[in-house]
Amino acid sequence: MLRLEGRLREYYNVLKMAKKPNWEEFSMTAKVALAVIFVVGFVGFLIYLLMEVLPGALR
Repeated sequence: MLRLEGRLREYYNVLKMAKKPNWEEFSMTAKVALAVIFVVGFVGFLIYLLMEVLPGALR
């Protein structure tokens, strides 16, 4: 029971310190997230192309 109380107190302290981001912080976070999504998608597309084109080229 003591561990649960300590954990809940930690969660409460984190929530007390949290604040709503201003527009600049939100905008920067959104831009970074969008860039990461595009990079991951591009890498996945390159892997797909390699898996589709490379086996046919090696025959």
